[in-house]
Amino acid sequence: MISEHDYRRLETGRRPMSSDTIAEVSRLLTLPRDEQLALYRWAGRPVPPLLSPITPEVPGDLRDHIDRLPFPALLEGPDFGVIAYNRRAARACPWTTRPGANVLVDLLLPGPGRDQCAQWQEHGAPPLLAQLRQGALVNAALRAIVDQVCEDPEVRELWRRTADLRRHAYGTTRPMYLDGWRPRPAWVRIMGWQPLHEPSPRVITGEPASSPLAPSRPTAE
Repeated sequence: MISEHDYRRLETGRRPMSSDTIAEVSRLLTLPRDEQLALYRWAGRPVPPLLSPITPEVPGDLRDHIDRLPFPALLEGPDFGVIAYNRRAARACPWTTRPGANVLVDLLLPGPGRDQCAQWQEHGAPPLLAQLRQGALVNAALRAIVDQVCEDPEVRELWRRTADLRRHAYGTTRPMYLDGWRPRPAWVRIMGWQPLHEPSPRVITGEPASSPLAPSRPTAE
């Protein structure tokens, strides 16, 4: 049992979390393995060698929903970890099928995910970093992700150079290299939805879009 005083100190970071507290919080909140690891690292505690993953259950209706969508879609957890994906996402973005895939980590750090982002410094990284900066203000797991991605020099430089909290990765249109489109990128609109009946996972879709640089079509008078 944690007193209200101690809980407030934990929330503000004035009292470091003990390993026992982290284990109890992880159990009560059914935290996935990535979030457990982030808590141990954030608190400066050794990670238990037998830390077992706690995979959140994927609601059947959401699984069925993304499977029926005609474009790539996935479900992500509060820490942006990928917990489910449809066949179109697996084909267009194979990195999403990797065990432990995380949208922020995989699109910011060097690897197959980041390689798919055309004009990464201009269109890919800035909205992702703004999204991470917003979330890290209140989420310990995301603060650990900040430390992880900023180990990369390019990400660290962009993080230091930008302080934009207004931009958000969802709702943006960005160029991405997809199978069948190379060597030219395809423009994709990234949208995020949070189901009211299941507020923990988010539905993320990548819908075909027109380049924002293309001239607009004249309207009929």
